[in-house]
Amino acid sequence: MAGSSIMPLSPNEAADALRDISQTESRSAAAYGNHMASPHMILWGLIWIGEYGGYYLYPQRPLIFPILSLVGVVGSFVIGARMQRSKPARFSWRYFATFVAFLAFVSALFAIIPPTRSAQIGAFFPLLVAFAYTLMGIWRNMPRIGIVGISIGVLTLIGYFYLQQYYLFWFALVGGGALILGGLWLRRI
Repeated sequence: MAGSSIMPLSPNEAADALRDISQTESRSAAAYGNHMASPHMILWGLIWIGEYGGYYLYPQRPLIFPILSLVGVVGSFVIGARMQRSKPARFSWRYFATFVAFLAFVSALFAIIPPTRSAQIGAFFPLLVAFAYTLMGIWRNMPRIGIVGISIGVLTLIGYFYLQQYYLFWFALVGGGALILGGLWLRRI
């Protein structure tokens, strides 16, 4: 190439370019993860408002929780299928195995340490979700999801320890609201 003025990169310039590429890749993966998680968080925020608010208003109807949870699971699968239109939708055994492992864990935990008050069960699941979101934020480099997880955990503890009389109502508003606001926040890049 006669007359070409291509200059080779110095080792420092090459290292800087690779670091920039790695940071861009990490931010892109986090943005994609936020995009995928956002509608699920909004859906589950609405489900939690319905579950906790419904049980607060109608405590004689304990089936509110399993029925709305089933609606949430089906809704999550529908959202996931719609978001994956470009890829053929397929059921992974990992989802089913995760669900079974989760049910086994909760059943074993409650068999060993049975809750003595309904407020304990009401706080357990939000704390479990808060823990999962916090870990996801840490391990997947998705700080917004981690912040939502920490927020749900703190709000759950505040309601459990300081607002026991209104705990279900509290969590319907702030727990479900935290998920909805978190889901809307994840939409923003």
